[in-house]
Amino acid sequence: MIGTGQTYTSGIKNGLIDDFDIARQAIKDTIKKASIASGVDIKEVFLKLPIIGTEVYDESNEIDFYEDTEINGSHIEKVLEGIREKNDVQETEVINVFPIRFIVDKENEVSDPKELIARHSLKVEAGVIAIQKSILINMIKCVEACGVDVLDVYSDAYNYGSILTATEKELGACVIDIGEDVTQVAFYERGELVDADSIEMAGRDITDDIAQGLNTSYETAEKVKHQYGHAFYDSASDQDIFTVEQVDSDETVQYTQKDLSDFIEARVEEIFFEVFDVLQDLGLTKVNGGFIVTGGSANLLGVKELLSDMVSEKVRIHTPSQMGIRKPEFSSAISTISSSIAFDELLDYVT
Repeated sequence: MIGTGQTYTSGIKNGLIDDFDIARQAIKDTIKKASIASGVDIKEVFLKLPIIGTEVYDESNEIDFYEDTEINGSHIEKVLEGIREKNDVQETEVINVFPIRFIVDKENEVSDPKELIARHSLKVEAGVIAIQKSILINMIKCVEACGVDVLDVYSDAYNYGSILTATEKELGACVIDIGEDVTQVAFYERGELVDADSIEMAGRDITDDIAQGLNTSYETAEKVKHQYGHAFYDSASDQDIFTVEQVDSDETVQYTQKDLSDFIEARVEEIFFEVFDVLQDLGLTKVNGGFIVTGGSANLLGVKELLSDMVSEKVRIHTPSQMGIRKPEFSSAISTISSSIAFDELLDYVT
């Protein structure tokens, strides 16, 4: 990692473009910051898309061989492209097709068929992620209006697989990404994405609660959230004291971290209860691989303690391991790059 760019989310509401010009400027500023930090003139980007408006389903396709053939990346690409073409819903566009298993000559199931000899056929059973075309078109238009080309598109639902361990993915793990204005939920089991959904409640709601509870501005609430915030009331300190200006007077009022935690815990707890409802609605009642929390709000002290107090399964906070970006809010961006590299390796695009 040679450079990053980060800008406050603007022009985006619930993961979708709310104001094109404002969103474009925010993206443009972020690209500029990353370009300065890395010393690279950025012309091409990968676009990650939110879970909202997506559909996850399974599909398969098979190609035939008429002589002994050594399987390579182009054969895999051909099978996957056939799966893309099977999408017959006019309002949606397939953005990701991820192989679950390969079957060579109708009976030999393998994890990677490259360099194997097939006499008859190659079949792929895959997971498919499709998204509403209008969301895809507008996202690409907004990004490319910043003077860059979109190389490829990846859904967050697919990307989250790269932050899980093999054991978590096999046993059944739930990723909870608490972003600025949307919380995304993805469930993996038996090594594959099962389903995903999103909740219109996240970090911004926490800040709103603080602003109202402390009778202060949103900007001040955001600042104290990051400096003094704690999501688990029982562990918050009543010795950690700060002052905030009131919105309706020139007065300042003292509060403790425990006072602040009262508002934060209530909202984060509500977010987690919403996650449980999503899992129940999807018919996913067992999370044997545990809960993995990431996103900007995972930075709050006490998030792991609170969720651990609510569930019996293992809980961990995911933070990227790369130097300089060891913050949960970078997880989604890094997992997008990881997804691209893994897919290119599968198709022999890189060596």
